[in-house]
Amino acid sequence: MNQSQIRNFAVIAHIDHGKTTLTDRLIEIVTPNNRKSQTRLLDSHPIEQERGITIKLAPITLSYTHQSSPYYLNLIDTPGHIDFNYEVERSLAACEGALLLVDATQGVQAQTLGNLNLARQQNLTIIPVINKIDLPQAQPEAVIKSLKQLVPESIQPILLSAKTGQGVSQLPATIINSIPSPNGNTNAPLRALVFNSVFHPHLGVVAFIKVVDGSLSSNRLFLMQTNQSFTPQEIGIFTPNMTATSTLETGQVGYVATGLKNIHSVKVGDTLTNDGHVPTPLPGYRTIKPNLFLDIYPTDSSQYKALVTAVEKIKLHDSALTTSPTDSPSMGHGLQVGFLGLLHADIFRERLERDFNLSATLVSPSVQYRVLTTSGESLDITRASDFPDPTTIKQSLEPMAQVTIITPPDYLGNLINLLEELRGVMVNTEYLDTNTVKLSYGIPLIEVITKLHDSVKSISSGYASVDYRLDGYQATDLVRLDVFLNHVIIEPLSRIEVKSKSSNTARRLATQLKDTVPRHQFEIPIQVQVGGTIIARETVKAFRKDVTAKLYGGDRTRRLKLLEKQKKGKAKMKSFGQVNLPPEVFRINL
Repeated sequence: MNQSQIRNFAVIAHIDHGKTTLTDRLIEIVTPNNRKSQTRLLDSHPIEQERGITIKLAPITLSYTHQSSPYYLNLIDTPGHIDFNYEVERSLAACEGALLLVDATQGVQAQTLGNLNLARQQNLTIIPVINKIDLPQAQPEAVIKSLKQLVPESIQPILLSAKTGQGVSQLPATIINSIPSPNGNTNAPLRALVFNSVFHPHLGVVAFIKVVDGSLSSNRLFLMQTNQSFTPQEIGIFTPNMTATSTLETGQVGYVATGLKNIHSVKVGDTLTNDGHVPTPLPGYRTIKPNLFLDIYPTDSSQYKALVTAVEKIKLHDSALTTSPTDSPSMGHGLQVGFLGLLHADIFRERLERDFNLSATLVSPSVQYRVLTTSGESLDITRASDFPDPTTIKQSLEPMAQVTIITPPDYLGNLINLLEELRGVMVNTEYLDTNTVKLSYGIPLIEVITKLHDSVKSISSGYASVDYRLDGYQATDLVRLDVFLNHVIIEPLSRIEVKSKSSNTARRLATQLKDTVPRHQFEIPIQVQVGGTIIARETVKAFRKDVTAKLYGGDRTRRLKLLEKQKKGKAKMKSFGQVNLPPEVFRINL
């Protein structure tokens, strides 16, 4: 196969701009036997199908004849949600071009800009595509104007409707004529970029690769980062199912079934080469680190081992997850799991329930804080229980995010108020056109992950959009909030908080617990403390059992004796009684 016949490209877009529908239409046009066979052809997991979102990148090789010459179009469908931004970044490194898809009814959104910047970092050829032109509220001319300001070097935007198929037929020729072919060295030693990996029960770890130089066959192969050598069980291309071939040539996108049983043996960004050859490794990727940490406990404590097994199986297909054991006197044994964001965590929880029939409680949301101690240590803290004694802290820092919000001007005032409430600092405000404002803010990551997205959607009635990037650490005063119920610390409810907000947070937490903790036969004091000092207090009143109901006579002293006995019994229960907490109590932190 000649490199000049290959085109590698991705489709990138803000969430819900019609990216997956467009890939379906493109596949139908280029591969007629797939026509109308199903929708969301590249979304393989039931959760993707049901939620209508793309979670994992998905490649497919399409054969197409243009002007009597055969071409091979390697399309990589990418996720649109901000939690899975790293999937977009990995996909683009395997491409020479990208279709930048924009909804004609919504225009340029925050993730449109974010994905465009990722594509520019890879020096990709950008083809602007305007979708949903069939809708009555579409404004294609306004979107064309915005895109020409953003991407002046690009070709004329293509107008189409992925839903009806209008205009989609011009895409293959535009891709072939506009996106350059790969420029690898066919005579050089093999170098292939690993841009994704999944686990197959029979073939072991399957590496998704792009052959940068040389060619790949069934010879013994070597992974340069992990120093793993193996004989491939199978090599091939995606059609979209894995289809075996004898070789993969320079510029091709395909897969290698390694036979390795440990998913960590194949690292995304690694360079694959022939065993015995040590060429210069490819640049690879930045290491993906979780942004959000949650403790997870099985609802039934006897299912802890089943939980560990299930999580390990999920990790085989999701290398972004990190885990470490944790335990709590009130919850038992559990795991701390690192996620990319709240959607990632929600999909993880749904997979536990759907695929493994496990019910679990997710608690204690946190980010990775940093503490510099008086002894010179630098500690990365993700659990409130690990937060050191305040007397040993020299400086505490929290992770920051660079946030971009695209909004109509009508919501500008309320959004600015929200961003200030979330401790945001304005970097820039820019009018992209008369109907679109771009806000740039620096905001603490914990506020972005737990509050920003839903609040922005609520304030703007869904018209504003959010994108963010990690932006280092910033010094701030942090404290640990501890929650005591009946004078017993409930560790899963502890949290790290900014000192300036600790009093308000403590009062809100105490009030929520008062409304959530079920009443018992004894009074339950709720205390929220910082460093041993109570800064908020509430009380869950006791049930009153009428112990005198069975009395039908006698003097008054009999009634007083029973009431006194009840009083002593309640005091004893309060001293030794266990407070039974339903799972919803632990979800108030989420």
